[in-house]
Amino acid sequence: MNKLGKPCMDMAYVIDPSCSGALDFTNKHYKPKKILIIIGDCLIGYKGRAKSLLEWGERIVIIKQDNTVIVHQPVMREPVNWQASDTKIDFYVENEKFIMNTYHKHPNESMKITFRNVKMMMTTSLKDNAKIIVSGMETDIVEKIMEKPNVIEEGLRITKREKKTKSGMIDLFGYDKNGVPVIIEVKRSLATIPAVHQLRMYVNDIKRKNKKAKIRGILCAPRIPEIVKNLLRDYELEYKEFGWVKEIVDKRQRKLF
Repeated sequence: MNKLGKPCMDMAYVIDPSCSGALDFTNKHYKPKKILIIIGDCLIGYKGRAKSLLEWGERIVIIKQDNTVIVHQPVMREPVNWQASDTKIDFYVENEKFIMNTYHKHPNESMKITFRNVKMMMTTSLKDNAKIIVSGMETDIVEKIMEKPNVIEEGLRITKREKKTKSGMIDLFGYDKNGVPVIIEVKRSLATIPAVHQLRMYVNDIKRKNKKAKIRGILCAPRIPEIVKNLLRDYELEYKEFGWVKEIVDKRQRKLF
């Protein structure tokens, strides 16, 4: 049954259109700088840096406001096909199929999406000028430790960030209250066994010139499983469970009083 939705605040949709009905919908409601979402059973051929054919299946096709084209299958996070912004798009009906052709010049590539059945189509336009603010990264924890080294232990002094060694970059290097060198490896979430081996290599790099030198290695993470703690003890390394998430302030919020 063909159900055509009436436009509502710049939004229009149609459910179960025929192929000719799908073409009529795009001609009437889809315009540049609008979003078009199509859900249906389609076949996808791609030509570009390689060639591919995706057999019939029910998928979600999204044309964004900058003419980025994304094709999603019902599962998985990544799109199965996509084309970058400024893609040129044509719609037509051929052999009782609704066809969507897309073209992109740089890189030179094209897709032909053939629908034998369309379940739903929707157009709208969105406003979004916000920029994402990422918190809880390793750098946030590193900066907090540099600001207040006593969150690791009293008397700790941080003298170097990202100290280079043969095995890689040490997150933090400093000295404890007794003047013993301290290497701190920071992880933003769950500490793992590879992190232990990484810290051990850093300690060995610093001790390379004097294997008897006392060097402390501390693995810092919000969560450290018992198996990781045991391995650290076996290698005479240390740990500190510490995590910190930078507060994201919403400037739009106002005080009530």
